[in-house]
Amino acid sequence: MPHQRWWYMLFIAWQVLWIFPAATEARAAQPKRTQVGLASWYGPGFHGRQTASGERFSAHELTAAHRTLPLGTKVLVHNLETDAQVEVKITDRGPSSKPPRRIIDLSQAAAHRLGFGGHGVRRVELAVTEPAPQLTHPEEPVVYEVQVGAFRTQAQAEAALRRLQPRHPRAYIASRQGPRGLYYRVRVGPFHTRSTGTGIAKQLTREGHAVFVDAVPSREAFEQYGGLRREEHEPGT
Repeated sequence: MPHQRWWYMLFIAWQVLWIFPAATEARAAQPKRTQVGLASWYGPGFHGRQTASGERFSAHELTAAHRTLPLGTKVLVHNLETDAQVEVKITDRGPSSKPPRRIIDLSQAAAHRLGFGGHGVRRVELAVTEPAPQLTHPEEPVVYEVQVGAFRTQAQAEAALRRLQPRHPRAYIASRQGPRGLYYRVRVGPFHTRSTGTGIAKQLTREGHAVFVDAVPSREAFEQYGGLRREEHEPGT
């Protein structure tokens, strides 16, 4: 019996030494899904410059810079002082301040949505709502959607949808699970080419909307729309 107990204790010790560090390493490798700190916003001198993603920065789009999140990640930014929130797409690297007290640089449009007013920084909470698009292979087709807003209530989203649909019949609502429960995206699309999505985004910006263009693997669009809406013609064709 003592001999069996010795082997049992040795087996338990091996499990702890082998499995626990591996699990800890796996957890450490996962990106943090929430973060609290100071947010700032891009000055007007950055408008039109190329970002780390290759896209041109627009002060009128809902985008942001983060030091480590993969480009294309969607993040819900919650102003802890005003309770306002906005969903942005990470397109650039930053902030570049040292020490790194600021955790995100927002576009002017995103800062306006969050109620920055005349303040240069605000205390915020970031929550990753959607990872960057993952293609199964380099040649996988993608479609493009334009996000016009992310709303706390379905009624707010439906009001935005009613304003959009007369000029943009492809507008729709998609609910998602956020850090504080369901929220509601309003998007226009999908479109088969980036140029079409970018053109629609510019049109929406001229109409007074703050937007961003999102690339979506076509298999996800097919699952969402059941293969129906992707058969429609692009605008102008």
